[in-house]
Amino acid sequence: MLTPVDIQNKHFGKSMRGYSEVEVEEYMALIVRSMEELIQINIENTAKVLDYEKQLERYKAMERTINDAMILAQKTSEDMIAHANDKAAHIVARAEDHAKKLIDEANLEVLSIIKKHEEAKHALQTFQMRFKVLVEHQLKTLEETMET
Repeated sequence: MLTPVDIQNKHFGKSMRGYSEVEVEEYMALIVRSMEELIQINIENTAKVLDYEKQLERYKAMERTINDAMILAQKTSEDMIAHANDKAAHIVARAEDHAKKLIDEANLEVLSIIKKHEEAKHALQTFQMRFKVLVEHQLKTLEETMET
């Protein structure tokens, strides 16, 4: 991969009818700055993706905890039914409503996280594609400059 230092250290031979050395140096400096900016943006976007992945893992852990808690709540309610038939209907109804609410909230949160993750992946892919096009364009321009 071509780096800003590679561009900065590139020297061209001189010829009788060559390009202006000052213009070539100025353009090379512009390319170096652009690549440095793009590399920094790429580093920042990579960090964001890692942060989103960490958040997603935290939410998955929360979901597992909630699911474990719901399983425990269900077992507890079944034990209460066995010991107190009078109160069983009321307790089960409350537990089911609460469980449904927890599941609905957890599902909505998981869907939101998945959407954010997909958006981050899409943003990274878009950035990578644009960066590739930019680098290819810069390389083509550099090759054209070298040919003339």
